[in-house]
Parts: sequence; structure tokens; C-alpha cells
Amino acid sequence: MKRPKGIDKSVVQNITKLGGDLDRKRHVDFFMYFPTEIDAVNAEVELINLQFETFVNKSPFDNKWCCSASKKIIVSSERLEDIGNWLEKLAEKNNGNYDGWGTEV
Repeated sequence: MKRPKGIDKSVVQNITKLGGDLDRKRHVDFFMYFPTEIDAVNAEVELINLQFETFVNKSPFDNKWCCSASKKIIVSSERLEDIGNWLEKLAEKNNGNYDGWGTEV
């Protein structure tokens, strides 16, 4: 499933509206879902190699496996769009879906 165009920019704009400082690094959490644990772990290995902190667990809501990854970065819509595009490809390569990202304001 493709992310809505402009979603990253919209969220970043909301962070600034709520008083968030975009000039400081912040932890950003990214989420992908996979049909099997091995699919999730295969994606996790690539993320670990790129110095993401990762966690794989079974979703409590369905039979999917969640691979969450976090990294401390400077938030910008362009950077998040690039990371999101790469994560979409990584998820698809491993039979999964990229579900987006979140961070504190």
C-alpha cells in the first residue's frame, strides 16, 4: 500500500504548529508489518546494518508480525519521504507493508 502523497510534509507541519523544534535530533519510530516472523526478521537485519534500533513482535491485533525501527534524526519532510520510500521497498521485498512513522513533538 502506498502512502498518501504529502503525508510526511503534513505531519512535519503539525509538529511545528504544536511547537516542536525541527532543528534538534529526535527519535523517530517506523513501523512495518509482515505475514511471518522470518519476513520481519529479514527486514530487521537490513535495518540493524543501517544502525536502526529494532524490535520484532507479534501484533496483538492480528496474526501479523511488526518490525519497529527507530533512529535519532533531524526531522524534515524530505528526509522522512526518502526513508519512507526506502522502507516501503524493504517491506515489499519481504512480503510486508510499511505503516508509517511517529515521533514526539
